[in-house]
Amino acid sequence: MAPANLLVRLVILVVAATVPAVLVLMYLQHDLRTESRTRIGDEALRQAELLNADMTNVVEGARQLSLAITHFVAVQTGDPACRKNLEDLRSDLPTYAVLSIIVEDGRIICTTDGDQPGWARAPVLAHVREIIQRGSFDIGTYSPPTPEHGAIVPFCMPFTTLSGRHAVVIVGLSLDWLGQHLGELKRPADSTIGIADRDGITIARFPDHEKFVGKLFPAPVRPFVNAARRGNAVVMGYDGKERLIGFVPATERPVGMFVSIGMYLPGMLAAIDDATFKGTVLIVIGALLSLVLALVIGDRFVRKPTAALLAAARRWSSGDLSARAELNESPKTEFGSLAIAFNGMAEALGRQRAELEDLNTSLEARVAERTSELTDSRNRLQIEMAEREKSDANLRQAQKLQAVGQLAGGVAHDFNNLLTAVVGALDLIRGRLPTGQEGLVRLVDNALHAAERGSKLTSQLLAFSRRQRLLPVPTDLNMTVVALSNLLGSTLGRSIRIQTDLVQDLWPAMIDPSQIEAAILNLAINARDAMPDGGVLTIATRNVTFGVGSNIAGGDYVAVRVSDTGTGMSQEVVARAFEPFFTTKEPGRGSGLGLSQVHGLAVQSGGDVRIESKPGEGTTVTLLVPRATALPATARTDSLQGRALRRRARILIVDDDVDVRQMTGEMLSERGYIVEMAADGQEAITILKRDGNFDAMLVDYVMPGINGVELMHMARTVCPGMKALLMTGHAEMRAGELIGSESILRKPFNIATLDERLERLFARPVFRTVQGGVTDVA
Repeated sequence: MAPANLLVRLVILVVAATVPAVLVLMYLQHDLRTESRTRIGDEALRQAELLNADMTNVVEGARQLSLAITHFVAVQTGDPACRKNLEDLRSDLPTYAVLSIIVEDGRIICTTDGDQPGWARAPVLAHVREIIQRGSFDIGTYSPPTPEHGAIVPFCMPFTTLSGRHAVVIVGLSLDWLGQHLGELKRPADSTIGIADRDGITIARFPDHEKFVGKLFPAPVRPFVNAARRGNAVVMGYDGKERLIGFVPATERPVGMFVSIGMYLPGMLAAIDDATFKGTVLIVIGALLSLVLALVIGDRFVRKPTAALLAAARRWSSGDLSARAELNESPKTEFGSLAIAFNGMAEALGRQRAELEDLNTSLEARVAERTSELTDSRNRLQIEMAEREKSDANLRQAQKLQAVGQLAGGVAHDFNNLLTAVVGALDLIRGRLPTGQEGLVRLVDNALHAAERGSKLTSQLLAFSRRQRLLPVPTDLNMTVVALSNLLGSTLGRSIRIQTDLVQDLWPAMIDPSQIEAAILNLAINARDAMPDGGVLTIATRNVTFGVGSNIAGGDYVAVRVSDTGTGMSQEVVARAFEPFFTTKEPGRGSGLGLSQVHGLAVQSGGDVRIESKPGEGTTVTLLVPRATALPATARTDSLQGRALRRRARILIVDDDVDVRQMTGEMLSERGYIVEMAADGQEAITILKRDGNFDAMLVDYVMPGINGVELMHMARTVCPGMKALLMTGHAEMRAGELIGSESILRKPFNIATLDERLERLFARPVFRTVQGGVTDVA
């Protein structure tokens, strides 16, 4: 019985030594599997969150593109020509398969998807109306492919056109592009990426995008599509494999889509299972060898090695994988081999645990680095988009100025010629009407007033577009304000009290005198309209100096401030105050060009305009004009006898427009001048060479062949002592820089203006120089 008893005991001993090792292995396997599963779940959720961040950028890009499209002029006006804009965008942005504009009644204004797109069905149109009612950016659901394009997910942006109609911009994200984009993303090995809309329909998957797009997500996954929060779940995929997924539900904004990444669990845990299997096999082999050798070796070679192995096994079970089985046995013996195997197993498990810990540490660092890169990329994109929007706004404003300027400049010359003939004829008729014809005088005055309004409208358009040619001279703005005070008193009415605050020693301003008077008058009229129940209008002047770094060029300026105690303006109205044709007045009471004209004059003169206003607290408009280097002109006075002599002077009129030429001649004859006329420059030179006894010449600027400036220079060689006055109604006239502003007469003009300019022609002003300025005496 001893051998049997020994065998039983040895068997019990071997089993007792083997069972703890097996239990330790099972425990370690369970612990490692649990830890690995948790790590895989965390990694899956991190990857899903990174993918959701990427989709956030995609959705934000679609929203910004939709917002940019709503600002297109052609889109705002409902012009079908906006299709060209959309096609240009579509060709530059392969991300989107279709761009469309639809109004609330279902009519398609323009689209890149053909004349009758397949997706424009009743459900889509009903969805469009729903979006218009909701009034916010919407992320649509899966839209199947059509003959024009592949499957898309529509993004919808509602807006209101300039005509007040509600419309929607539809930006169709290409699901083919999205599938390709997912394939380019970095992802864990043997993982799948899936994205679904809020209905659970697959809109992108990797791998096998084409196979699964448009299909419902697997039934085990669909309950998580609209879950309350993001998380993990173990589900069966399309391929029947068990996967641990990390997901972000479609209920989270701004993406509004279900984003998931699945990890194949058996594949991720295969290394641990393989190591466990190998360890188990080694334990079984060692146990069998121990049983065979137990019959021969006995107590000495069984009990002690077994005790040593058990001691090591107990330390391993406590988590100390650094422990080793120490035996006084040859490595070639079974117990020695078993000890080596156990020690190798413990060492392998220790390395695996260390590797897993290192992997977790490095993985978190890589995730943080990638997150930082994505954040930096998003910030740069937002900055670039803001700069692009600012550049687009500046470009649209420049195009608006160019269009209005081309229109105004094109009609200014001909329109001013017509007005010259009309004003001259009406002025002559009024002067020749006999006493007692008050009715006819009133009709003529009404016609003259209408002609003056036409001339003012042309001037306003040119001032807004900055195409008018100003004739700046050193001007005393204190004298200008004082001279306007009486006119403003009769113009604004008794309910408006006018007061001035004029600084002494005001610097001279370099400005066109007639234009600055019109600007101050415009500001005063606007102030009156803002005080329907009466109030106080204050006009002040100041000397102002700006340093480098201001929002205006550094230097000295003369400021004219026009303040009222009226209703004031909101910041939204102030921001649009200088826009052409923008007005808050009732229809028929304002053209919307007054402040645009003031702004154009200030900027073209090298200055600026600023508005300070609050609702209920009145408004202050400050007009800044550059300081002049010369003092204002002081005109010489002449005796009445000298004026009478000039009234008998001979004057040559040169103008290719027969109506203007004849009417100017009539006005001069009316004033007692001796007149001769020529139709062009060549005829004028012939007349001067034949009879050079002329005191002055009135010449048009734009004529065929020889223009007015060239004719004036040629005439001075023939008649050196003859005076000359250039008549012009042209917007692009640059002669003021060549011949001096005092030699220019603007069209249209009446008899009084013509007579006054001739008086000034025969008595040129003399300028005094200050601070090294150069006097220009014609």
